Amino acid sequence: MFYILVLKDFILVLVIGIPMLFLKLFQKLLPKNEKTVAGELALVTGGGNGIGREIALKLAQKKCNIAIVDVDCVAGRETVKDCEALGVKAKFFEADVGKSDQVFALLKTIEYEMGFVDILVNNAGLMPILSLREGTPSEVDRIVQTNFLSNIWTCRTFLGGMIERKKGHVVCIASASSIHPMPGATIYTGTKWGVAGLMAALEEEVRNEGHGNYVKFTTVYPYFVATRKDLVESINLRFPAITAQETAKVTVGAILRNEKDVSVPTYLFFLSKFAKNFTAEVQHLIRERMFREKFVLVRKYEGHK
Repeated sequence: MFYILVLKDFILVLVIGIPMLFLKLFQKLLPKNEKTVAGELALVTGGGNGIGREIALKLAQKKCNIAIVDVDCVAGRETVKDCEALGVKAKFFEADVGKSDQVFALLKTIEYEMGFVDILVNNAGLMPILSLREGTPSEVDRIVQTNFLSNIWTCRTFLGGMIERKKGHVVCIASASSIHPMPGATIYTGTKWGVAGLMAALEEEVRNEGHGNYVKFTTVYPYFVATRKDLVESINLRFPAITAQETAKVTVGAILRNEKDVSVPTYLFFLSKFAKNFTAEVQHLIRERMFREKFVLVRKYEGHK
């Protein structure tokens, strides 16, 4: 009886799923409508520099109000100033998002000064060039707190309000290393795999609870960003490094179109997924011959956003 029920459900999935698949493929060929974010409030962690700053500016160009959260007060306030020049409301909030108490305290402060958060952009991160055997325990703790735990604390803090108001969008900046592991940066790679897994599980959890129609999730997988000259030089890249501006453009576009997963460049996600269909030996060959990666492990620890 059990197997009959399973077979029945399998047939039902095929009957319903195949038309849905063709509909989705057809929709991919059509230009997708973009939602408006004018007048909404976006919270961008690590918004003082790099990708976070550029995302904030891109959203401000769409007339979205901006809350910048960063530990770098000078850079954070500079981003706020540039956002205000685009005609939107913007404020800086100093906080270490890797620490739960500081994140929890942000909720009332931001809501009192700016209103409810509609778009949460988890961008803050550290990119150490460290293997698993390197780094002090305190350094490793800091990497995990900033790159991974911060996403848990911010989502736990702001997601409830989005569900209650039946409106919201959560964005996490993962990494190409989430789908294409990077030797020599195993701790960083592990945290970014964690971010991708967190977003996948959280999106499914919210959907199962019946909130998937109005709370959206986007995970972004950027390739190597040109702002990290030391990293780019330590790896013999066949494909050119991307810019923070390019990453921000793709990210904001994905937000406006409610896209679930995007890579920068856009072909990287599909190329890496395709490669995973092969055996481990073939995957190694692809990395060595097609990507032509050659990692020169630089023994150095450096944080960035």
